[in-house]
Amino acid sequence: MRIVPSEEIAGRLVTFQAGLKKLEVQGAVIRQNTDLYYFTGTVQDGYLIVPAEGKPVFAVRRDVRRAEEQSPLRPIVPLGNLKELPALVDEAVGAPAPRTLGLELDVLPAATFFFFDEKLFPKDHLVDVGGLIRQVRMVKSAWELSMMREAARISHAVARAVPNLVREGMSEWDLMAELQRVALLHGHLGFSRVRAFNLEIFFGHILSGPEAATPSYADSPTGGPGVSPAFGQGSGARALKRGDLISVDTMMNRHGYLNDQTRNFSLGEPHPQLRETYDLCRDLHQWLKENAKPGAVTGELYDAALELVKKAGRLENFMGPGGSGVSFLAHGLGLEVDEFPFIARGQKMVLQEGMTLAFEPKWAIPGVGIAGFENTYVVTPDGLESLNITPEDLVVIS
Repeated sequence: MRIVPSEEIAGRLVTFQAGLKKLEVQGAVIRQNTDLYYFTGTVQDGYLIVPAEGKPVFAVRRDVRRAEEQSPLRPIVPLGNLKELPALVDEAVGAPAPRTLGLELDVLPAATFFFFDEKLFPKDHLVDVGGLIRQVRMVKSAWELSMMREAARISHAVARAVPNLVREGMSEWDLMAELQRVALLHGHLGFSRVRAFNLEIFFGHILSGPEAATPSYADSPTGGPGVSPAFGQGSGARALKRGDLISVDTMMNRHGYLNDQTRNFSLGEPHPQLRETYDLCRDLHQWLKENAKPGAVTGELYDAALELVKKAGRLENFMGPGGSGVSFLAHGLGLEVDEFPFIARGQKMVLQEGMTLAFEPKWAIPGVGIAGFENTYVVTPDGLESLNITPEDLVVIS
């Protein structure tokens, strides 16, 4: 079992505490699983109390023993009843109410917030620190990048398996199942965490032929029909045919850290429009690698990339079919699918060294299909470095 190093946890908490002080927040109570894992190294059921100054305390409902085995953080104390939490906060924060306390209000259920506000901390002022947490998490350490590189190796194993598994007449769903087996055997945890409400991810999108351009409710450039209205995205029952371009878009999870990769395969020669589109996608990746350096503004990168697509005469069906295209080109990635930064319309975030993002310029052309590849990148002083090791060529399977 991979344990998060103690120096990782310590450094993250120091950075977060500095942010709390800057915001004049006396302490925070962290509850969401992803954030608990980031700051404690475990997702045991509990509440992490982080004072702006002083020692954090991890109050665990279940299981204290597993928390002590998995987390280098101390102290870890048992929490028998939620009514015990205010006293623990009082002791850790060291300041009497009224205080300003931070919660992850971007993800905390409303019922939990009202219980905290009305029952547990009625004299305190509760504020959102979800944005601060996301800012702390967006710059990755060397250890985190090593986890993301391991996830990229799983992506590589999956892509490498495609030519040997694809056969005419098999369904998208069957291909997805075979590739998922490969992923699991290479260490994929089998799920991906997402912060946004109602944004759901399952393995990825394995899509083919004209039906690949089917839009869905998902906030992504590709959708696909899925196999049920209960999850109307991703692979369907369609049988693969000669001439199909198959998009293999996967999200791999290694010890909580993600890698997002898309590679294209074709059963025989693909439609000329998709081949041409793929070449433009390669140009966009090269442009972004050279221009997405520390100091670049994300919204300005988005506008400039869109202008390149416009000059190429390929704005139609870019990042989604018809009028369903999304207004981003890249999303941050780490422990969650939708981390900071976003290369998106109107964004003003400035890139920093150590940020990671998945860049996915894609076209979904109704009646033809989809094309475009995706890499997960890390921002370096000289531009972007791809964490993915799979060749970017469109692979034609004879």
